[in-house]
Amino acid sequence: MKKILVLLLVSLFVVTNVKATNLIFHGSVKNSIYSYKDIESTTRIYQYARMSLRTWNNRIIINSSLRGLTDTQESLNSEERFKAYVLNLEVKNLLNRIDLTIGRQFRHPGTVLGGLDGIYLKSRILKNLSVHIYGGVETHFQRSFKVYETDDSQIIGGLINLKNIYSTTIQPFYLQKANKNEIFWHLAGINLSNSLLPRTQVRIQAHYDIENEQLHRMLAYARYTVNPQIALRAGFKSQFPQIYADSFYSIFSPEAYTQYHTGADWEFISDFFINADYKYVQFDDGNANKLYFTFSHMNASVGFLYESGYAGDQTGVVLDYSQEVMNDLIASINLDYSKYRTEEIYEYDNLLANAARLSWHPNRHFMIDIEYQWLSNRFKDNDSRFLNHISFSW
Repeated sequence: MKKILVLLLVSLFVVTNVKATNLIFHGSVKNSIYSYKDIESTTRIYQYARMSLRTWNNRIIINSSLRGLTDTQESLNSEERFKAYVLNLEVKNLLNRIDLTIGRQFRHPGTVLGGLDGIYLKSRILKNLSVHIYGGVETHFQRSFKVYETDDSQIIGGLINLKNIYSTTIQPFYLQKANKNEIFWHLAGINLSNSLLPRTQVRIQAHYDIENEQLHRMLAYARYTVNPQIALRAGFKSQFPQIYADSFYSIFSPEAYTQYHTGADWEFISDFFINADYKYVQFDDGNANKLYFTFSHMNASVGFLYESGYAGDQTGVVLDYSQEVMNDLIASINLDYSKYRTEEIYEYDNLLANAARLSWHPNRHFMIDIEYQWLSNRFKDNDSRFLNHISFSW
């Protein structure tokens, strides 16, 4: 927490030395109420705030994304009550080629949910060439104001971004996550995206686990636009689960999986769409099939889901519909039904989840959303929840 406070003090000192008329302040606040009944009724009240304070030329920026929580039934400790998703200082275009971010920020890959407490530097070497380097500790899992010690969590990494070379972007990257005793992840690899072929987009990722001497991730994806109404997709993915050495899940042996994917999008009539996806997943002990099919219009969609094999069996139907009932007032409903089983020896269980929602957006600054959810499954005959969001932005 001391490091974040120091960051704020330094940030305020820098910004307050700029004329007040040269500052631009943007942000949004949201108050959310979430009520549900488990053993007893519970109501939680959330307050969110996202703000940025910047100079007129965007050279210096303070970013923050914060959350507070009150539980009407029980008291919470400070780590549960207060969260900081983003809290940093950005300084852009130093020496006309360097961008610097200090503090809590979102960086991928290699951190829990993308959170990093540290330093990120981007240097533009040439027009098509930039170097990105980051280091620090991962953000606390609960996103609290607590900052991990470097002995507990160390992250260093970076990539080289080479773009617009024959319609290709190439990114060699390196990442190491460790504590004082051992290395958790030690990855190196390359990311590549290409649009050289007409109407075709290709993306490839190849990541190698140096610590375990094995291929960590391989992904290949292609999308081909036949015409403005039809697009085809195909992909391949092989992945090892990323598990910490000191995680509870380390008691299990990570099992790699391989996934083959194909799909298509078709606008067969103006504003009427059909989307279809099929995935075939291979595990060491078996295979699984997943089929998704959706028919949609501007205001409504009907989806079908079918899964079978090693991952379990499931058949489901999803219906979404929304309608503007008055100016700036939109009503929507969602119905989701499925029957499933995890193994063939079990009987099928039913799951029904529904939601009704009202959204009032009178202008771009003010929004109110109210949603009521109810569901039933093998554990509960009836489970209802209420959500309310009031948002203001400037």
